[in-house]
Amino acid sequence: MGSGLAKMTGGALAAILLLIAAVAGATLWSDRRDRVRHESEVATGGVGARAIPIMTANGCSGCHTIPGVPGAQGQVGPSLDSSLADRVFIGGVLANNPENLIRWIREAREINPHTAMPSTRITQQQARDIAAYLYALR
Repeated sequence: MGSGLAKMTGGALAAILLLIAAVAGATLWSDRRDRVRHESEVATGGVGARAIPIMTANGCSGCHTIPGVPGAQGQVGPSLDSSLADRVFIGGVLANNPENLIRWIREAREINPHTAMPSTRITQQQARDIAAYLYALR
């Protein structure tokens, strides 16, 4: 009598190996996502988990497409997707860094009076939460 592994058919063994690889891949993906979320929150001083209701209440979804935000399919402003973290400028005028994004979210018209982006006048913490969410999308 051989071992159970030796009796296993090639297809069954391949299925088990595929399952192991899938679980390992999902774990690595989850770990990366958690690390990126943590880094985004540290960099911005915000909590991304609080951002969706803030963005919904302030009409962000009317102008922007934002992954994970219900109804956020706007076409007025740029898509606020994973490419945001890689952009050189915010609003075409500010270097892309957390403090500038927070500032832009709160007072875009004071920075550039010709932008379509309104000055939201949300609190500093709310802007930090939104920035944390957006930077975590990468």
